[in-house]
Amino acid sequence: MKQQEFTNLLNKYLGGTADAQEQQTLINYYNALQENNSGWSEDELGIENDVRQDLLNKINNEITFIEKKTKSKRTQWLSIAASLFVIIGLGSYFLVNPNKILKNKKLAQVSIKPGGNKAILTLDNGKQIILNEAKNGEIARQDDIVITKTEDGKLVYNIMENNDNVAEVQAYNTITTPRGGQYQVSLPDGTKVWLNAGSSLKYPAKFAYDQRTVELKGEGYFEVAKDKSKPFMVVTTNQKIEVFGTHFNVNAYDDEPAVKTTLLEGSVKVYQASTFISKFIKPGQQAILTAKSFNIQDVDVEEAVDWKNGVFSFNEKENIKVAMRKLARWYDVEMDYEGDFNDISFGGSFSRFSDITESIKILESTNKFKCKIVGRRILIKR
Repeated sequence: MKQQEFTNLLNKYLGGTADAQEQQTLINYYNALQENNSGWSEDELGIENDVRQDLLNKINNEITFIEKKTKSKRTQWLSIAASLFVIIGLGSYFLVNPNKILKNKKLAQVSIKPGGNKAILTLDNGKQIILNEAKNGEIARQDDIVITKTEDGKLVYNIMENNDNVAEVQAYNTITTPRGGQYQVSLPDGTKVWLNAGSSLKYPAKFAYDQRTVELKGEGYFEVAKDKSKPFMVVTTNQKIEVFGTHFNVNAYDDEPAVKTTLLEGSVKVYQASTFISKFIKPGQQAILTAKSFNIQDVDVEEAVDWKNGVFSFNEKENIKVAMRKLARWYDVEMDYEGDFNDISFGGSFSRFSDITESIKILESTNKFKCKIVGRRILIKR
């Protein structure tokens, strides 16, 4: 591929005008460079540093352009951003030293794929169903409740027609996502819940007559069905959330220093379990609960739920170890650190559906650290 052709193709890809064939041509060319262990050819591609800087400028401009869009339009840009993040992954081959990457055989040989729709459903009687292996359709019944797995990887609870009586004794089910897994469940009242990797949700197969209570570990995004007669409660470690009908995200991993509840719409009341102190949060706000504090702050709410839209999103102040824990859960890997990372933060976004080597190249392009893959462990060095 000659320099002009290469430049034109990159420009079209970054501008979102490359068709499927042109995108595939660029990907095939990149893969061929890796497979053939060929280095940069200035005769064909131009001066490496000039191309690298030009590509970096274009990427930064595109990211800035996306970030300037209003929140109401941000969702429609996710597909554009996701496409852009793929080329960032490709572009990082040129942004860092290509020969060094290609000669690192351990890095090239390791293929750690992203997570996917994986979960285990544990019924009240102890029976476990591996959802990613179960066939689509009805997978279980509990009295008048039919549990169905849909073609697009969702778990749906349906109350049989003409039977809306409340169960005398509640049967509790638990859906658990492993590291490297995610899943969506539609509860008997119509509430939708998205579970992130390494999470679990315990809930009754049929809600009581006066309230709807679930227990969350890890991270979940909720779209609660409205029912003023039955408040919806989410219980986590040291926290309880009361809602009537709203959209919100809860990050309550045990290995995180704070439980974060982010409200997109509606109104919720957050209780600190140890003190019974409660606070209301409004759309665009986040409740941050630690062992010593309970604060409310304004945030970019879309950033908190990008994970369910297939994007890793980090703000400029996010500590690198916090960012790496997100990757560790999704790719099911362990992280080791060599050096002091207390003053290192990372800002940016990229697709959750890339091979981990591509994600690492993007992170390394910040020139703040280097990574080495050994099995399913990532060594991060300053």
